Amino acid sequence: MFVCGYHFPASEGNDVSFEKVIEKVEEGIDASGKTVTLTSETREGVQLETLEVPAGTFAHTAFVDYFTNTEVEEKNDLKMVYYTNKYQISEISKSVDGDVTKDLCKKLDDMNLYRVKVA
Repeated sequence: MFVCGYHFPASEGNDVSFEKVIEKVEEGIDASGKTVTLTSETREGVQLETLEVPAGTFAHTAFVDYFTNTEVEEKNDLKMVYYTNKYQISEISKSVDGDVTKDLCKKLDDMNLYRVKVA
């Protein structure tokens, strides 16, 4: 099973605890002092909006980890976020970040494309 890009034993099935995922994401990543922005766009490439991910949240750390460790090609300082990854980040963030990322997570649950930038 892969969650947020990390492999977990098949014996855990779909029941990988959020705590285990958070531990893997935070391991070796220092997200402090970094700004994370997401841009959403339609399939046709029409940009809809730019969102800033609140610092100090799981979502912030997870997107820094994704940007740093994913093998997705970087173009114009942006990396495409695959639906599975944004959905998994959103689900965990809803649980551990609460109201701080509530609006952001609601948007991440849509079918638009997202690109992440870390500065």
